Amino acid sequence: MKGSVAVVGGGIAGIQAALDLADSGFKTYLIESRPSIGGTMSQLDKTFPTNDCAMCILSPKLVETGRHPNIELLSYSDVKSITGKAGDFKVKVVKKARYVDETKCTGCGTCTEKCPTKVMDEYNAGMSKRKAIYIPFAQAIPRVATIDASKCIYLTKGKCGVCKKVCGPKAVDYEQKDKEIELDVGSVVLATGFKPFDPSLLKQYRFDHPDVITSLQFERLLSASGPTQGHVTKQSDGKVPKKIAFIQCVGSRNPRIDRKHCSSVCCMYATKESIIAKEHDSDIDITIFHIDLDHTHFAAPLRGEMVGCVCSFQRREYR
Repeated sequence: MKGSVAVVGGGIAGIQAALDLADSGFKTYLIESRPSIGGTMSQLDKTFPTNDCAMCILSPKLVETGRHPNIELLSYSDVKSITGKAGDFKVKVVKKARYVDETKCTGCGTCTEKCPTKVMDEYNAGMSKRKAIYIPFAQAIPRVATIDASKCIYLTKGKCGVCKKVCGPKAVDYEQKDKEIELDVGSVVLATGFKPFDPSLLKQYRFDHPDVITSLQFERLLSASGPTQGHVTKQSDGKVPKKIAFIQCVGSRNPRIDRKHCSSVCCMYATKESIIAKEHDSDIDITIFHIDLDHTHFAAPLRGEMVGCVCSFQRREYR
């Protein structure tokens, strides 16, 4: 029996699982496909139902995970295969090339500042730009730069090389290759999270319009670390919207696209985002369009900040 555990997925669930296991004395490998752990929670402004700051909850856990003696962090890594039996698993992991030496990088940000290439920023849900060499967000763990190989001018065309020239610790390594490692563990915890639905598949919702955005994009607008520093503005002209409509059940409960079930979270986050948006600007009119409500998410009563929103609950309108 192996006394170690592999946790696959470095979001809030994987982080908490890794911390609990490590505190219990188990050697824990935390495997995350992105350059930093944190997952979707790191992108949120506040969390339901208390509306506490998401990063205020998550950031101490990020730091603790990075420092814990029983946790080995394998970020920017993918699980290739899992073989074996209970108590004796072999997990093959591909550690993707960052083109930056993790042991040398200090996270100073000079390379990012000098990089001439700007590309879409996934962390801000495509609403801003980042550099081809980047650290995903300010509290990222590990705080190590990563080069986007598909966008880097040097790696695609053999030109530029600015990041290597300006890197004081000499951490940039264009020759770095993917590396495969094998872990011997007794158990595997899968905490792989989710992939947001692509609303562009449903043409009737006009996701091609700049002012039609997803809930995660709206979350980034609400966040002080987001592309608008927390100001709720339209993407088309930068003005404050007078009315906001939430359309529920997009991408779920739709047998025509093989998604028959309720997403189980959109009632909750539409309510939360409505409350937060009204806190930002009490003059905004908010309407929530839905099929029905999953009442299991509304154990706590709606707070006073919802006054002014128009929500149709069970075909009746409450103001």
